[in-house]
Amino acid sequence: MDAVAKKYRYITKECLFCNSTNEADHPIVYQKNFRDEDLDAGVFSARRTADHFHYDMVRCSKTGLLFSRHILDDEALNELYKGSVVTFGEQTEFIKRDYWRPIADKVGGWQRKRALDIGCSNGFFMEVLKDNGYEEVHGVEPGTEPKAIARADIRDNIYTGFYGPGLYPENHFDLITCFQTLDHLSDPLGMLRNMLYNTKPGGHVYMIMHNTNALQAKIFGERSPIIDVEHIYLFNKENLSELCRKAGFKVTSVFDVKNGYPMSYWVRMSPLPMKKMWVGTLKVLGMYEKMLDINAGNMGIILEKV
Repeated sequence: MDAVAKKYRYITKECLFCNSTNEADHPIVYQKNFRDEDLDAGVFSARRTADHFHYDMVRCSKTGLLFSRHILDDEALNELYKGSVVTFGEQTEFIKRDYWRPIADKVGGWQRKRALDIGCSNGFFMEVLKDNGYEEVHGVEPGTEPKAIARADIRDNIYTGFYGPGLYPENHFDLITCFQTLDHLSDPLGMLRNMLYNTKPGGHVYMIMHNTNALQAKIFGERSPIIDVEHIYLFNKENLSELCRKAGFKVTSVFDVKNGYPMSYWVRMSPLPMKKMWVGTLKVLGMYEKMLDINAGNMGIILEKV
């Protein structure tokens, strides 16, 4: 007997700036290319090799915002993210270095009492914050597996669930970090406003996410790893800054983020054709595990609550 096909409920998303789904101003760029039965928790796990599944994606002609028009409802997304697993263990030290580097010379002038990492996975950046002087570190992560493998001294401070109103008090954190998460949310403006509420006056928010104006996104188009069913709203530096100001933050800096990984990682994650040939060539040349630091298409932003 054939398996019963999955059936999810879908909701329609509007442009964050136009509050509209007017097709004339938001034409389809990429058409939906998956069936409901193609989706499982593995598809919603971070840093997997992209399946290239995506919803109908449209672009705002006024702001350049790229977003998924019809998406799974929150109930379905919550269930899929709860089952997600940690797939980047061998890259953890590289990620820690790359995410810390943009603020390393700034935190000395910031208050370092209490910090929160949203979408913290196994707490790897909580470790960095604690090891660099933050007295109290907290994390929020929907998946159940990551907390179980977190470092013992931070494990109890990871909340398994979703970040939202009522979870933490007003004016509570000196720093809130959020990496590769804002573009996964169906209500990023609502999340930013809640982050503002939880941040102390004079405190900061530091985020990293994909940049739709990056060279790789323009070259690879629909084959870019950022065109993915996990991504609901995708930003560039200008419209991300506009959204953060709309939430009430002062934007202090927006910048490209350099990532450094072995060549083996770059080949595995890229949409290059003939990957076996690339792997073989790099191994022959002795470059397969050589480190390469490049601007791969990520951007960072630092915000202040004034």
